[in-house]
Amino acid sequence: MRKIVTLVALFFVGILLAQETGSVTGILLDKESNDQPLPFANVLIKGTTKGTTTDFDGLYTIDNLEPGTYTLEFSFVGYETLDKEVTIKAGETVTVNTSIGASAAALDEVIIKTTTKKESEAAILLEQKNAVTIQQKIGAQELAKKGVSDVATGLTKATGISKESDKLYVRGLGDRYNNAYLNGLPIPSLNPNLKLIDLGIFPTDIVENLGIFKTYSASLYGDFAGASVNIDTKDRPGKGFLEVGFNSGVNTNAVSNDFFLLNGGQYDDWGIDDGSRRVPIFLDIPNYNYVSTDIDFFPFDTSFNPEKRFNAPDGGANIVGGKTFSIGEESKLDVLFSGSFSQNHETALDGTEATYNAQGENTVGIGFFEDVDRFRYKTNTTLLGSLGYRWNTNNKILATTLFVNDTQDELREFRGVSSEDTDVFIRIRRGTYEQNSLFTQQLTGDHRLTDGKYQFTWGVAYNKAQGLIPDRRQLLFTEIDNGNLILGDATSPDFANNQRFYQELDENDYSAKADFDINFGKDEEEVFKNKFTVGTFARFKDRDFEANQLNYNLLNINSFNVDFNNPDALLNEENFLSGQYIVLENLNPTRIYEADFTNVGGYLNLQYSFSEKLTLNAGIRTEIFEQNIFFRNPQDLETNPFEQAQIDETFILPSLDLKYVLNERSNLRFAASKTVTLPKFTEVAPFLYEDVTESTLGNTALKNSDNYNADLKWEYFPEQSGELITATLFGKYLDNPIEKIGIASASNFNSFGNTDYAIVFGLELEYKKNLGNLFKLEETVWNNLNFGINTTIMYSNVEIDENITINNSQISPTNNSRQLQGASPYLINTDLSYIKEFENHKITSAIDFNIFGDRIYAAGSNGRGDIFERGFGVLNFNFKDEIGDHIEVSLKAKNLLNPSIERFQDQENLNEEYTIYEFDRGVNFSLGVTFKL
Repeated sequence: MRKIVTLVALFFVGILLAQETGSVTGILLDKESNDQPLPFANVLIKGTTKGTTTDFDGLYTIDNLEPGTYTLEFSFVGYETLDKEVTIKAGETVTVNTSIGASAAALDEVIIKTTTKKESEAAILLEQKNAVTIQQKIGAQELAKKGVSDVATGLTKATGISKESDKLYVRGLGDRYNNAYLNGLPIPSLNPNLKLIDLGIFPTDIVENLGIFKTYSASLYGDFAGASVNIDTKDRPGKGFLEVGFNSGVNTNAVSNDFFLLNGGQYDDWGIDDGSRRVPIFLDIPNYNYVSTDIDFFPFDTSFNPEKRFNAPDGGANIVGGKTFSIGEESKLDVLFSGSFSQNHETALDGTEATYNAQGENTVGIGFFEDVDRFRYKTNTTLLGSLGYRWNTNNKILATTLFVNDTQDELREFRGVSSEDTDVFIRIRRGTYEQNSLFTQQLTGDHRLTDGKYQFTWGVAYNKAQGLIPDRRQLLFTEIDNGNLILGDATSPDFANNQRFYQELDENDYSAKADFDINFGKDEEEVFKNKFTVGTFARFKDRDFEANQLNYNLLNINSFNVDFNNPDALLNEENFLSGQYIVLENLNPTRIYEADFTNVGGYLNLQYSFSEKLTLNAGIRTEIFEQNIFFRNPQDLETNPFEQAQIDETFILPSLDLKYVLNERSNLRFAASKTVTLPKFTEVAPFLYEDVTESTLGNTALKNSDNYNADLKWEYFPEQSGELITATLFGKYLDNPIEKIGIASASNFNSFGNTDYAIVFGLELEYKKNLGNLFKLEETVWNNLNFGINTTIMYSNVEIDENITINNSQISPTNNSRQLQGASPYLINTDLSYIKEFENHKITSAIDFNIFGDRIYAAGSNGRGDIFERGFGVLNFNFKDEIGDHIEVSLKAKNLLNPSIERFQDQENLNEEYTIYEFDRGVNFSLGVTFKL
């Protein structure tokens, strides 16, 4: 590892060469429409061929300018031509904002080419500076510079955000406290256990920018306390382009070891299940009035035998292209498409998974495993198409279609001592195939009326989400004398340990919104400075969830020796039909539920400037919310086959933002709001999700929590565009927060409960700086280097009623006062990037590091300690060389430090920490090439 880090450092030193360029950015306004943004205007460096056009919001950026003095020429059809002198210095981005008006002279012919720059760092910081509300954005330019390939990883570059597995934590608040939007409209999760969709399934190829809103305003749905994340997809391609890319890579763990998955279950090269994995009887349920039944035929096409797979290199391919077509004098048709496929292998050997009781003994759950191997094969297929029509600069509509298919095939093998007899060793093999897909169709519109006095925006969306586990297979073996194995747990026979499991989630999600803005109160330059907004919204969702488990009942269990790598020699059709074993269909009624919710309402918002320095943004939102979950009660199947858990509430949610302009470069902002947190379907439905060493059960008595939020932020934008300094104080009070809590049981259950209250407060700091400017140097290699760091320091505390009950059982929390589940005491993200253009090359290189502190994974009860996720650091490296206009070569190295991923149980009464989960993920290297046609 030391050699890897040394090579990275030497590589950085080797590329610190030659001179630095600068750039210019800004916004162009239209005097003829009350200084509204002027899109599609020409911005040229006079006397050269360098130039660009403003985008739909009037933004422009011209990069790669050598130091010197230039004249910017602004022009538009029928408008005056305006010249502005600008001085470019090494490593700086100069901001030039201006406006132009109509000219009496008519031009015979002007060819206008458009390109969108809302993805550039300079444009995004300019938008952040001018915004009334607190917001943070990460553009495609910054994501590319840091070598980020997916949205979830991109978000971890923002202040106060960390990621573990497929969960995002914002200011210490986990999945249930966050929301995701696509182009301003909500998108559902594919995982039934999560509220926030795994944003890692979205490749950055489709992203224009990521919006992060950690404070609440009335235009957002009120069910959040951490953040609302909005993915703006690319939609305005400008001049025609086509890019085709390929990449290939390896994981050090996977490439250095054999790779295994369970045999059987055919799926095509795109990772899409062809249906052969599903048992014919799967969910073929004529009614819900029976609990179990024997199967009298052999329906299985898949196998229990492990199969050594060819460990092909990771990688994939992508294509993106588009063009803007002119229709008549003003109308434009924007066509853009993107497609990508990726695959990767993960291997983790000699890991640990275990459970402990309050005395530090391995007697809770199924056993203690110090020898766990895990193999994963993942694929992702993403297709995006957008079609936009702008009949003039004031009106546009956009249709966006997105399809995502995400799969994971996993094999885990465990060896450890039995929970019943520590002298007996058991083995478990579990193979799980998952396929999640999302289809989204959106239609949005934006219309500016009466010279910009009124603006009407609207959107409708349909989301179809499907989450499948069409084949999960598990077997348990007991080691007996002379190293022989028998199938099953000889110390505690339980048919459920040998099983096939099937699960299907189908969800339909409909949403709509409409906002009407009234602009009023012009300033001395005849620009509107105030705005009143009336908005309405509606969202409807329905979900069907069904699962089934088939248990293997072996007769005379101790009579059969079995080969660990060939259990099919026993569990085959011949032995089944001869009666050697019975397959029992275990239809657990708590594994079936239906759910729906309705969320409708409206909001009012006022943006009002008291002076040139002080602006208020205040709103109030009303949400009428109803959530219903219909489930089976196993204690009352005959008289009341279905029960209902309902939340029927009306929420009044106020928000307040104040912006005070301290000077031309800095702002002071304050935000306060009330929001809510609603329990997820799976947290309410009494569905028991069983893993090898952990099981989780829903709680039908859960209720929503109320959240009170406040932020105070200072931000400074240095003269050099692209640089930033911010400091934010934040605080939250959560009334009746929902948390995952351990329940004393032989099966090591967790469930969910409302604790009394929680408080969270902290400090966020962010700093972006060019090192040449920092040391006041000119035209040196330091001007090629940009440094960024953001950190969050946080305190959290939860108070818990010692008489708390879950599922009508009293829970004795181990700690009545502790930190909030998921809240890290600190988060740090930092990066160092190098950008240099010389001759026919543009070099972009970056190294980034992020780390978080220990955070609670599950709260302990009945003497068992709280379970923590141990903090760790991740180091990544990215290099890209743009060769001319048509070729781009990239090299990426991720997880260079390869830390252990651990969970530990903090048993304070014994002054001990017990490791209950430990793996490492290996280092990923990849090489890619993109052809720009």
